[in-house]
Amino acid sequence: MAPRRPSLTQRFRDDRRGLSAVEFALVLPALLALMLGGIQPVTYVNATRKVELVAHSISQMISQVPPPPGSTIATVNATDLHFSFDSALVLFPYVMKDAARQNVLWSNDITIKYASVAFTQKSTACNDPADMSACYTANVVWTSTGTSGSTQRPCGTPLLPADNTAAPNVGTLPRSVYGPGSIIVIDVAFTVKPTFGAKFFSGSQIARSVYVQPRYATLVNYDTANSDGIATKCSGY
Repeated sequence: MAPRRPSLTQRFRDDRRGLSAVEFALVLPALLALMLGGIQPVTYVNATRKVELVAHSISQMISQVPPPPGSTIATVNATDLHFSFDSALVLFPYVMKDAARQNVLWSNDITIKYASVAFTQKSTACNDPADMSACYTANVVWTSTGTSGSTQRPCGTPLLPADNTAAPNVGTLPRSVYGPGSIIVIDVAFTVKPTFGAKFFSGSQIARSVYVQPRYATLVNYDTANSDGIATKCSGY
């Protein structure tokens, strides 16, 4: 007697052709989620390093300006600030790519603020090596208005001392930077936005501030000649 031919249902149940394709289709969404999700932490870590590099590099450019012969006060002008600002493109080229993705100018995609701060001693009798913030007042000499927003360090309002571990703030300085002389302050902020799912997830801001004493001068001032508005010189300086 001829063997019984399997029914259509049996043949469908026992057929293993295409099984791998079905398994791959089931696993693919999870694999894509893992892959795309893994890109974001790498982007954030890399951006953090680059923001720190930008802040440190620009602070060194400004703080190393030499004073003219016979003077202890150095000056920078609008050209110097634009040159150092544009160096961010070399130090952090991802900004160009991110700005194009956000459909904004690259200069509006990263915030770089400059300020020169002079310390005035409150009393000659005050001398606390452990915390000089009680002995000096921090006044802004000049401040950048920048190209992105208006949250620069303010003229006419002394900056307040804050804990060294406090988050950067335009109205404060770490206690450890207070003392005789002056400093250059560079504030850099960049928001890392998700490459995928940007409509559903907000970005994470990276903010870094660097405080450096002038290398060859007692103070770095701002030359307002031919200024294009990138910085403002505070009254009294």
